[in-house]
Amino acid sequence: MTARSAARRHRDEVGEVLAVHADRPGPFVVVGVVAVWLLFSGLTLLNPAESPVLMLAPTAVFAVLCALVLVYISGERLIVCERGLVLGSFAPGLRPSVIRYEQIVPGSLVPVTGARRYAAETGTGGYPQSTVRRSAWTRQGVHFVGPSPKEARRHRALLAPLQDPPPRSIDGRWVWFAGTGATPPAQVTALIARAAGAAGAVELARATAAAPERALTGRPADASAHLPGLR
Repeated sequence: MTARSAARRHRDEVGEVLAVHADRPGPFVVVGVVAVWLLFSGLTLLNPAESPVLMLAPTAVFAVLCALVLVYISGERLIVCERGLVLGSFAPGLRPSVIRYEQIVPGSLVPVTGARRYAAETGTGGYPQSTVRRSAWTRQGVHFVGPSPKEARRHRALLAPLQDPPPRSIDGRWVWFAGTGATPPAQVTALIARAAGAAGAVELARATAAAPERALTGRPADASAHLPGLR
């Protein structure tokens, strides 16, 4: 199932899909995974088994494992819909979060570049978080303050709550971040502003349309200026 078709499950809540942005790993990551497969496959050939089947079996297993790794690390999406956002991993067995525009704090949604410095600037340490959808290869994205991760889930989760961070906004809400892949974040926020305005979230639409792009520096002192609402 594609991310677009999976997002249509929430059509009654957030409307039709307007755009899908994939935050996939770059070629260096893919080459690295392939190199690991070649390395382990080569090690198995140093001590070949008696039969060709037993000799090739480990290579096939490593290929499947590496393919699964690529599938899961390539599953991040930010989907802009008519009345809200669907974001998170669409890899098999995982469910995204759903956030309506009225749940986003007006003035907090901004386009961000320099996302590789996000952990240093926010002091989050780079640990996986359910509300910060950022990987090592994420270069740009959108930041906003919104609902708790529990409110944004549309399913019962057993392990996902372990990655839920505490509220980090100045008003006790949750800070969110989602990568936009190759699409300039200002282009994404412009679309969100138009969709929010059409959906009746006028204050959010106006503030988002006027929000300039923020380039992260990695300095904690700049965090509150670059990421509105962060305490």
